[in-house]
Amino acid sequence: MMLSRVAERVYWMARYLERADNTARLISAHTVLLMDLPEALEFNWFTPVVIFNAEAQYKKSYPEISEENVMRFLIADKDNSSSLLGSFANVRENVRTSLDLLPEEIWEQVNQTYMQLQAALSSLSSRHSRQMVLRDVMAACQRIRGVLENHLSRDHAFDFIQIGKHVERADMTSRTLEMTSLLLAEDRSHALRRYESILWSSLLSALGGQQMYLRHKNSRIVARDVLQFLCQDLQFPRSLLYSLTGVNFYLRRLPEPGAVSAISTKIAEQFAKQDISAIPVDQMHWFMDRLQADLTVLHNEIARTWFYPETDFSQLQLQSQG
Repeated sequence: MMLSRVAERVYWMARYLERADNTARLISAHTVLLMDLPEALEFNWFTPVVIFNAEAQYKKSYPEISEENVMRFLIADKDNSSSLLGSFANVRENVRTSLDLLPEEIWEQVNQTYMQLQAALSSLSSRHSRQMVLRDVMAACQRIRGVLENHLSRDHAFDFIQIGKHVERADMTSRTLEMTSLLLAEDRSHALRRYESILWSSLLSALGGQQMYLRHKNSRIVARDVLQFLCQDLQFPRSLLYSLTGVNFYLRRLPEPGAVSAISTKIAEQFAKQDISAIPVDQMHWFMDRLQADLTVLHNEIARTWFYPETDFSQLQLQSQG
């Protein structure tokens, strides 16, 4: 079995890499969305901050809500550990301290992306330049994953990377899907109803699922079909159930998964049995919040079992879940 601290570093490397990719996707899709919508709508520049449950942190540093402030907070704010820059800084640090374990190409890719991102921060006020930066980050995340998939031995390091990726992806996807409460609300504005197809397309785009949805559903974009696809489709690798099933698979490859595997299996089985279409609209936000709470319990059990097996967990200063 690999050293516990090494296992923790590669696990968090994967989580922060996934967080950076998803953050870039969400900001890019949201920017395009707002360009296609009228101003008097329930969606605005602050919506992504709400998705990340970061309203209080934002208001500590920024006196007003504006496009420039929100973009700086989500992309470049060094005090926000879940900002794009903060996430990539954590990817870089976890890779730097795990160089003996990871393919050597990883450091070059991560370091180069981090330096390019830092250099581009001065151009964030330009929407065109910002979109280019976000696309570059998404492409870099894909390249880094490609190196890991093609050059890393299928040992426990690979298992922890996959577990971290799927835990973070499920968490980030569930946060994005909290928007569906607004999209399906009975009291949503007439303007929102008029632009529903654009909004659901944007949601699919933010999660990289628009093309696959249209391919497998063979239908126009329908709200409840989109929700079911993003929640429970076992063929789409960014659906919630696919990620929860992936966590189960890789946990069982680790030594003595016991209690952790039991928690993970229960979460996945309960989620698979849920009739998504039967969830009342006003409870969708709560449903996703509950899944995020379950993922936090699962993460804590992973940390207790493999990262700090002989330590008083309550006294530790752990890497941030964001």
